[in-house]
Amino acid sequence: MIWQFYLLELLIYIPRALFSFIGNYFNQLHFSDLQNGLLGSAASIIILISNPFWMRFADRKIKNKVLSFVAMASAILIWEVYLFKNFWIVLIMTFTVGFVWTSILPLAESISITHLNQHGFSFGKARMMGSIGFAISMIVFGYLKNDVIFFLIGSVTFLLIGLTALFLIPKIHGYNVGKQKIKFSFKNLPGEFYRMLILETLVISSGNFGLYFFPILMKSRGEPVSFAGIAIAIHALSEVPFLFFADHIVTKLGVKKILVIASLAYGIRWILTWSVSNPILVISFQALEFFNFIAIYYAIWHYVSSNIKPQHRSDAQAIFWVITTGISAIFGYIVGGWVSNAFGVKNGYLFFGILSICVAIIYGLYEYSKSIPSLSKQNNF
Repeated sequence: MIWQFYLLELLIYIPRALFSFIGNYFNQLHFSDLQNGLLGSAASIIILISNPFWMRFADRKIKNKVLSFVAMASAILIWEVYLFKNFWIVLIMTFTVGFVWTSILPLAESISITHLNQHGFSFGKARMMGSIGFAISMIVFGYLKNDVIFFLIGSVTFLLIGLTALFLIPKIHGYNVGKQKIKFSFKNLPGEFYRMLILETLVISSGNFGLYFFPILMKSRGEPVSFAGIAIAIHALSEVPFLFFADHIVTKLGVKKILVIASLAYGIRWILTWSVSNPILVISFQALEFFNFIAIYYAIWHYVSSNIKPQHRSDAQAIFWVITTGISAIFGYIVGGWVSNAFGVKNGYLFFGILSICVAIIYGLYEYSKSIPSLSKQNNF
């Protein structure tokens, strides 16, 4: 039975949707775009500490119990963000809840992929439920007017995640339970993995900016905030076709080609969002997510699961999530907030569109040049 993992994936992406839309709540408190960007990056900054801490801790425990603890703690701590209205206090509270909630997704997906791989199921198909949960949540948040209900949805979801991990999900032990503790070393992981992470840092930062500031972009163009919810829901639902065929796509194209194509597609998406003002067209452009974040995320996740030794896998997963939801978000939120403050939110999309295309070209040329002497031996580009 894998329905438990479908449920878990559905639940863990609801808080991700909430924190993707929370910039609209901060905007209602009349915080500036730069302050909004700093608040959005708070969880991404703390994840540099929290993610390695919780992933290493869970690696020597039953992961379900650790997941349940951080989810239950998040259910309580999220109300700290709502209760205060002063920017500096809200910033501190965002750091506090960020220390626990940011580890939910990597912990849950490390549990899912371990169990599903062991039993011959596709993680991609289970992950589709996360995209569906994210999409439904964004539509709801786009129309929701009551802030209390907004935070209540987040709190209840955290509670349900904790209960699901504790009572429904089969017990999953960490990779190093009962074994000699292996010290982390960057040398344990291949160089091509780090090159992938450099691309991810820069390109996914454009995605973090694009989603977080989308409600603000709609407002600046005189459109209803609900349009942002619909657009981001389309963004999430467009991931489903990719995930349904994800394993086949990765096998057919290879990880590196996927990274190049996805980065180019990201750049095209944001440049189109910048250049076109018609809201229907702008909303439709978000369907390019079919081969944006989800492709980069799944390709690197597949690489970690297939190419990294089990004893080093939790370290690679921790680094992957630090980049995905940490460093890339910090860059996207803070730099994006600064660009928006200085040149307008609209031009922030142009900046990140150009950045994504440049990164794709540089990475593609570099990896291609490295593959030339040994094309006969390599099939991953």
